[in-house]
Amino acid sequence: MRSGLSAFALAAVCACGNLSNEDLAFLEALPQKDQLHVAVPVAGTSQNLCTLGAADVWTSAKSTGDDINAGVEGILALVDQIRAVTPTTRDTDSRAWGPFPDSSHPGYIVQVTMSRELDAQGVPWRWIYDIEERKPPADFLPILEGEFFGAQARDGIGRITLHFENTTALGINKPTDPTFPAQVLYDLSSDPHTVALDLTNGVTGFGLVGFYYGYAGYADGHGRFDYTFPDQQSPGCNVQVTAYFTAQGAGRATFTVHCPLGLSFGPVTQCWDVSACIVYADDPFALTPACGGVKPCLLGAQSSCAL
Repeated sequence: MRSGLSAFALAAVCACGNLSNEDLAFLEALPQKDQLHVAVPVAGTSQNLCTLGAADVWTSAKSTGDDINAGVEGILALVDQIRAVTPTTRDTDSRAWGPFPDSSHPGYIVQVTMSRELDAQGVPWRWIYDIEERKPPADFLPILEGEFFGAQARDGIGRITLHFENTTALGINKPTDPTFPAQVLYDLSSDPHTVALDLTNGVTGFGLVGFYYGYAGYADGHGRFDYTFPDQQSPGCNVQVTAYFTAQGAGRATFTVHCPLGLSFGPVTQCWDVSACIVYADDPFALTPACGGVKPCLLGAQSSCAL
């Protein structure tokens, strides 16, 4: 996903050698793309080798995670434009870039502001940044807002909001963009690192179903992923999943299928091995193909679950 500011005019004022140590301190509060990635292990599977069938619910986690990463990278593409660029104005606890023309959208003006707050000991504890745009004579509208707590982004807590409702109002949105605010929340201060993408304000965005996506990744590679995806077998229904996985890709998931008119089916529990083959299923609704429609359905041994 590329936003309407992808060719940000900040490049026109780049003077990479003119950044002070204080400028760099401000830039250190900005998150980088790889810090906010959903890292789901790649599942290798063959339908012919899976006695109880492939864990399709789990293999959908990888494509969902990739869509989330693409959406987050698109948001951070705006933030990245601030890096290595000399601020237009400096104050003790603030920096500003612009206003200047948006080279991607003739007739539009961009400005960026960033400020910090100090604690009682004079140590920075909160950073706030905004990217705004306008088409004169109209006023500026916020395009991106960010807030960060900590000394540097790689081990702090923050949030980023991209205002697609404003890019839509300005007429600089893409046809595939959502028309509602999308928010990323992250906590890199401890193990696990957590990243959440909040799309609950709308129906779809970034190719994803509206949902509160949550990821927790531990240093040793295991983690948890809460996600949803459309049920290809039942149009209009979505599968909502909570999955736990090892660093090698084996795991366990509990999922429920939500359909129109308030209908839901679940919960169903499945476990799979490192090849994404189902090794256990507790499925009262026979949603697992290997159940053959027999309800309730119990397949494999629970002792086969890696988690």
